[in-house]
Amino acid sequence: MEEAIIFHPIVPWLDETAYRTILMMLLDYIIVFGIVILGCSNQKLRPGKAQNLVEWAVKFITNYADEMIGPQAPTYYPLLIMLFFYILVGNLMGLIPGLVSPTSNVNVPLALALVVFVTEHFNGIRKKGIINYLKHFTGGTGVPGWLKPFMFFIEIIGELARPVSLTFRLFGNIVAKEILLGVLVMLVVLFWPDLSSHDMLKKAIAGSLGGFAFLMRPLIIVLGTLVSIIQASVFTLLTSIYISAAVQSHEDHPEEATGH
Repeated sequence: MEEAIIFHPIVPWLDETAYRTILMMLLDYIIVFGIVILGCSNQKLRPGKAQNLVEWAVKFITNYADEMIGPQAPTYYPLLIMLFFYILVGNLMGLIPGLVSPTSNVNVPLALALVVFVTEHFNGIRKKGIINYLKHFTGGTGVPGWLKPFMFFIEIIGELARPVSLTFRLFGNIVAKEILLGVLVMLVVLFWPDLSSHDMLKKAIAGSLGGFAFLMRPLIIVLGTLVSIIQASVFTLLTSIYISAAVQSHEDHPEEATGH
């Protein structure tokens, strides 16, 4: 139940849902790059409200990355900032009548989660070397040798579950918001009173239901905005945590430094 515009694919092998999602993704990219360009080209010593808001969001992300990842954090600023703004804008798009959130299609959160997964492990292996990187899945020196294979298996299952968790946390919350907004629109349309009807009781009941749905919509939009911001923040902050665990230095964990 979505209130999106119906798009007819111009590419034969794409169905309507895939075509609409691609268009929404492209619109999301355009908006994010527009924010980046405006933020870089018109900076002021006394920033306005929009610049203050963008700078606050960027500062929040970079400060958290510095705290979690440490001195290597600036390497990951572009990824974290783009993830946050892309997900945030995509989530908010679904609140605009006629548009739909690209993140309400499970393939989009899955693609973002796979980007995080590959970035995390690629940089972990590059930082530590493949042997030492795999060692940290065995639980360190405090775990008995006979237990290490079991710990390795459990840790690998946990690592594989991360992209699934990232995907469905974002997808589930956003698609629920889209469905709820669609249901409210449907209720307004179905129960808006028919002025030509002479049944006063029927008109009163229909008017009450339609009016309730109409009044609830602004509250759901506010809730949807909060959910959109929270989910973008959670996805980005979890990415920082995962990268931190993958690239943390041997100096912080001397027991893992046996290979150097």
